[in-house]
Amino acid sequence: MMDHIEPDELAVLALDGREPDDAARAHLDACAECRTEYDALVRTVALGRGGASDDGFDAPPSSVWAGIHAELGLAPELATDPLAPQPLDESADLEPEPRPVAPLTARPRRAWWPVALAAAVGGILAGVGIGIALAGLGTDGGSPAPQPTSVVLASADLAAFPGWDDATGHATVEEDPGGGRSIVVDLDAAVPAGDVREVWLIRSDASGLVSLGLLEGSSGRFSVPDGIDLSEYPLVDVSAEPVDGDPAHSGDSIVRGELTET
Repeated sequence: MMDHIEPDELAVLALDGREPDDAARAHLDACAECRTEYDALVRTVALGRGGASDDGFDAPPSSVWAGIHAELGLAPELATDPLAPQPLDESADLEPEPRPVAPLTARPRRAWWPVALAAAVGGILAGVGIGIALAGLGTDGGSPAPQPTSVVLASADLAAFPGWDDATGHATVEEDPGGGRSIVVDLDAAVPAGDVREVWLIRSDASGLVSLGLLEGSSGRFSVPDGIDLSEYPLVDVSAEPVDGDPAHSGDSIVRGELTET
């Protein structure tokens, strides 16, 4: 059976605007599934960067944003479709500065379209000046809008592994009013140039692990996939990973700690 190109690799190609290399292009020409995903990602990125793609991809109807709003449990004041025509503010600079794209490691194929679409929408919101609302401020630039309160379910102190003696970290599990769970990871540890830091949930006996994503900067928030029982995956691990396309854990853990209920 023909192996597919990992979704994260397709996302990097689309976000960087790079032409796929010969091997990737040959696979895309031969695999309709990967080619469809790649073409859709290119159109999504083009839309997120402020314009339609060359093939006439139009902004989605407002019902698409309504579905995203409900799926992510966003605040009521964000219910307005961000792609709807906005009043022109001549005093604002509507050209967003380009933002660097961090390298992504490949991970097992999974349902990633909601994440990609939410990221694209996030870029659009920043481009039209609605990022203030997402930061919790009123649209008139006045007082902060009230935010739903999350409940802390568990936490863990992350202890350093040998070779990472100066590393310190902490993890907190939070649940939002809609029942969505996320893990906030704080980590003070740098990795060698060319490596990235990946956050994992691991079973106590190390018989299974789940990748939550890459940690950029000193703090990050990661959604806990539906169906993951944290009592079965109580260990929070941050590893140093080479960008080599291998989705497996490198075995080079920086810190790890066990979640305990608060």
